[in-house]
Amino acid sequence: MIRYLKKLFSVAAALVVCGSAFAKGITVSIGAGTNWKEKREPQVAVWLEDAGGNYIRTLYVTSRAEKRSWIFSPKDGRPESLPVWYCASGENPAKNSGKKSFGDGKAALDAVSSATPKGGVIFGAEIDGEKSYVIKVELNNSFDYNGFYTKKNSGVNGQPSVVYGALIPDGFTQEIRLELLGTGSVDGSDGIIHPETENLTTAKNIISCIAVVPSAEGE
Repeated sequence: MIRYLKKLFSVAAALVVCGSAFAKGITVSIGAGTNWKEKREPQVAVWLEDAGGNYIRTLYVTSRAEKRSWIFSPKDGRPESLPVWYCASGENPAKNSGKKSFGDGKAALDAVSSATPKGGVIFGAEIDGEKSYVIKVELNNSFDYNGFYTKKNSGVNGQPSVVYGALIPDGFTQEIRLELLGTGSVDGSDGIIHPETENLTTAKNIISCIAVVPSAEGE
């Protein structure tokens, strides 16, 4: 019996060691651009999807967006603030009657949420080093109007959210820079990434660059 238990313990220990070997540390850096701050700093969400576009988990989100803490907002909050992330995570407030429950779990989102940063964002996370992922970042400045997105046609939003993305291949070893994919819905009615960006102006300058680099385990 003792020999059998020792064998089970050895197998379990081996699984733990092998499992930890698959974990890979990454550092995500979002550099503040010339229009990082309009009326206030932007709302930001960073999340992972698989190659098929299926949502996996949130890595970072500003606490105002997570808690839906908006001043003078309607019952549904401000789904237009980060519409692609809200829909990807299954928590579009416009379609959930204002419920404040997130697919990740409230505790999980509290752990990765932060006050809106004043000069860019940098944080570390862990991923499975043997899998590939798509990382997406959505940012939005309220009241960011221009000649096309006016108070009449875009409410408090102004220019819609901007969405960046890139593939993180399994076993990646070099810096990956995210590219602009498109915009979110100007009124928050859907979670589609709209590829048209020709009418954006200052929204393209919220960030200077977004990069993901591998980091040593434990950093």
